[in-house]
Amino acid sequence: MTKKGKPPRKQSVAAAPKRRRGKTGRPTVTGTAYAAPDQGLTFLSAISQEITSILDRDELFRRVADRVQKVVDYHLFNVMLWDEKSTQLQSVFAVYYGEPIRARVRVPLYKGITGFAAGERKPVRVDDVRRDPRYVEFPNSERVRSELVIPLLLQGRLIGVLDLESTKLKAFSAEHERMLGILGSYIAIALENSRLYAASRENELRLLSDLDTARDIQRQLLPQSVREVSGIDIAAVYAPARELAGDFYDFLLYSDGRLAIAVGDVSGKGTAAALYASMAIGILREHTADQTLTPMEMLAMMNGRLCASNISPGFVALLFVHYFPVERRLTVANAGIPRPLLVRDSEVQEIKIDGVPLGIFPETEYDVLQLTLQPQDLLIFASDGILESMNAHDEEFGFERLAELLRNAKSGASSKDICAAILAATDKFSGRPEEPHDDRTLVVLRITGN
Repeated sequence: MTKKGKPPRKQSVAAAPKRRRGKTGRPTVTGTAYAAPDQGLTFLSAISQEITSILDRDELFRRVADRVQKVVDYHLFNVMLWDEKSTQLQSVFAVYYGEPIRARVRVPLYKGITGFAAGERKPVRVDDVRRDPRYVEFPNSERVRSELVIPLLLQGRLIGVLDLESTKLKAFSAEHERMLGILGSYIAIALENSRLYAASRENELRLLSDLDTARDIQRQLLPQSVREVSGIDIAAVYAPARELAGDFYDFLLYSDGRLAIAVGDVSGKGTAAALYASMAIGILREHTADQTLTPMEMLAMMNGRLCASNISPGFVALLFVHYFPVERRLTVANAGIPRPLLVRDSEVQEIKIDGVPLGIFPETEYDVLQLTLQPQDLLIFASDGILESMNAHDEEFGFERLAELLRNAKSGASSKDICAAILAATDKFSGRPEEPHDDRTLVVLRITGN
């Protein structure tokens, strides 16, 4: 009996956890999943640093479920995210007695304890769900007795909820609620980071797919071969610096036997340059069909069209050539491409023809140069990416190195072999063939004399 004559109140083992003195002399609690304040702070510090760096959503949930289990004795862990389209919470991750389960639960706001916590944007802790009129039983919750729901909020916006359930009465404490409430803000940030990363990754994959398609289309616009022209061996190589390029080349065969060769280089790189190059190819082919324009007239016409378009990137360097196989005569007009090279009897010389790139000045006039070729003459038409290939010391490959390579070329080497040798030499010189300084386009023509 007490002094007031009342018998002492009996306590069950569950209601009266054992207390013992720790090394610090402070009492600690055993036999329950209570998180002491200092333990909670350590937990929050560790998990907040850990989860905010996780970008995979499922991995984030797995890590949170595992870490929370160490300080909160739950039986069912459920993450539900807010779906704006359906205006419902949708279960996306659940762990039942330590094992992941597939959950397909959807909950509107204010339905059940979970929906109520989401609707109010406030944590809800229930010691006995069977006595709470808001409680709605969902799959796998037949034995649930207590529940703790933490809204996940980001600047007041509902992201979802963290729902912990237990088969024990009063399984969750005020300290659990406080601790998980703080954790919820970190989870919301991590979820937003994950969402932004997933959206960025999806956009990246879509862009890569679009780039692959565009690259294939661009390559299809270039001639895969040239119909046999008597007395010549011709080859081309095209090596873009990026997925898409501003360089291009074309072979156009006239009905009278003439062969037109074009080598072009659009200012800039990437998608805009590639589209501009496609437009230039289209204009070339459109006006080659009528067979009336000389190389000089072709450049003048294209210059007028491009100036009138007012489209960025703005200008195109273009070499346009007519080759007459019967006479072995070459007619060359140039609008800003490096001078062609002629290799004859192991001597390398520039064909001195220059001009202003297309699309800059509307009334520009272009010169033309004619020369008669001999058997075994070799002609090199190249964009500036060949001569301007850079090494680690910012030195250019340059004319002298190219000329030396051509002088030492094996006698009778095919145009295809010479193309490959030039490309390999610039790769070796730069030391970084996977990161070329510029697009490289090359056409090699040899007079066979047949």
